[in-house]
Amino acid sequence: MKKVLIVTASKRRKGNSYTLAKRIGEQLDGKAEVTTFHIGEKDVRACLACDACKRQHTPNCIQRDDFTALIPEIDSCDAMLILSPVHWDHFPAQLKAFLDRTYSFMDFTQPDFSMAGRKDKKLAGYFFAGFGPVDVYTNMVEANVKSFATAGFTDYKVHVAGDANVPGSVMEKPEDLKAADEIVEWLLA
Repeated sequence: MKKVLIVTASKRRKGNSYTLAKRIGEQLDGKAEVTTFHIGEKDVRACLACDACKRQHTPNCIQRDDFTALIPEIDSCDAMLILSPVHWDHFPAQLKAFLDRTYSFMDFTQPDFSMAGRKDKKLAGYFFAGFGPVDVYTNMVEANVKSFATAGFTDYKVHVAGDANVPGSVMEKPEDLKAADEIVEWLLA
């Protein structure tokens, strides 16, 4: 059974990220082992840029917070799904800190700069844009999710749902729900 890590990067408990995480979790029930990590409810600190992780040969971080505890889960999963709003044309601060902390997977002695245990994992990003140009946000998401390659995520799929500022409004958008269903199928394939 595949291991899927779902990461939500919103603080809105009734927002689109939580709503879709619940729906996707139900879809994956019995088909995958699912771990859900709500960044907004966790202690994920900024990277210290101390390079202590570079003196180790397995992904690790000297900080002791909820991200550090999640490192083995990130390393061993088959796929990760990030559900997040777009804030000011970029990732929310909590997700940026999460991404920065994957620096703990980087190994400059490796040809691919990664000490991830697995380097064949899938990463899907499903983002919610309240207002603004979906194509611009899609380009931003695509450019940034590639940074997760250090943690072994080498195959990507992204979707940006536009006009999605109202909490839970994704459930009223058949095209965006279809995109979510396609992502679930892709993660399981």
